[in-house]
Order: sequence, then structure tokens, then C-alpha cells
Amino acid sequence: MTRNWKRRTYVKFFVLLAGMLFLIRSCGPQDIDTILSEKGIPPEQVKLVTTIEPRTQLVLYQDLTTNNLTPALIQQKLWFSELDKLGGGLHDNPAEPLSSHISGYEKSKGKMIYIIYGYLHNADITQVNIRYEPDPASAQVEAEIVESSSDQSSGRLWYAVIQQPIHEMIWDIKGLNDEGHMIYSSLHSED
Repeated sequence: MTRNWKRRTYVKFFVLLAGMLFLIRSCGPQDIDTILSEKGIPPEQVKLVTTIEPRTQLVLYQDLTTNNLTPALIQQKLWFSELDKLGGGLHDNPAEPLSSHISGYEKSKGKMIYIIYGYLHNADITQVNIRYEPDPASAQVEAEIVESSSDQSSGRLWYAVIQQPIHEMIWDIKGLNDEGHMIYSSLHSED
């Protein structure tokens, strides 16, 4: 009788453990398409999804209500995923060689993430550099340039993420060609 009781106890324990593991697995982070759909972002409006840190993805999507290119962040938590729409957005001007917009997000207690993004309309621009403080050597980042997968008429996308403290908000966005010659500057000046 004691042996059957022990066996039943072990079986109940393993069934309970398997049930808990299944529950934990099913409560984990959701896939990106599900998160976006739940927040009203249709897949055909998504222009870019890229990982900016291990459990954080940047999403650039065309907001149907404003017709702006708008950023959002998906943060994968232990038990769930969270999407933060950053608001604002870029109203594109195809007449400009390069369009740009800057959005800020407070990550935690004063720690900011800045997302700088836009479209490239000039085919000669192959590199985008962003200087965000007076010292060009220590406060400069090169943007990533990607083809817009969902809408070729808008041109190429570019984006950069800055996760460092910024002491002075001086933004100079430069578009360069293959030889490194400046084609565009948001400040309209050369160094």
C-alpha cells in the first residue's frame, strides 16, 4: 500500500511539474506579429523590425491615422512582451534628398533611448552619419541603411539608435556618397 501511494505521489508530482512548465512556456513572450496585431499595427504597414539590444526590437511602421513613419519598441519581458508606441513620427518629404525625425524614449529613471530615422531619396547617398554633440569624435554614430521591404516607392530607410547620455542636443545629420563627400547636411554646414 505504501509503495502504490509513493508511485501515485510521484506521478502526480510529475504531472503537476509538466503542467507548470507548459503554463510557464505558454505565458512567455509573444511573437512580434501577434504583438503588433494586438496594438493595431497591420503587418503590411511595418517597414522595419530590428533588434537593438538582446530583448528589445525597434519597429518602424506607417501609422494609418497620421500617415507618418512612426517608431515603436517591443520589449520581451520574462512572462510577456510589451509594445511602446513612441508617438510623433516622420511626415516624409520626397523632394528632400534625406528626411529625418528624432524620437526619444525614457527607458528607466533618466536613461533615454534616441531613435533617429528617415528615408533616403537621393540614390547617391550611401552613408548617413549623425553628430549629436559638439565633439564630433566622441559623439557621432553611423546609421544603418536598409531597403524598405514593404513599399519600394518610399525609398530606402535609415535609422540609428543612441543609448548614451546626451548633454547638448546638437544634431547634424549628414548624407555622404561612396567617396565620403557630403551631399546633404541638416545644418547646411561642413566641418
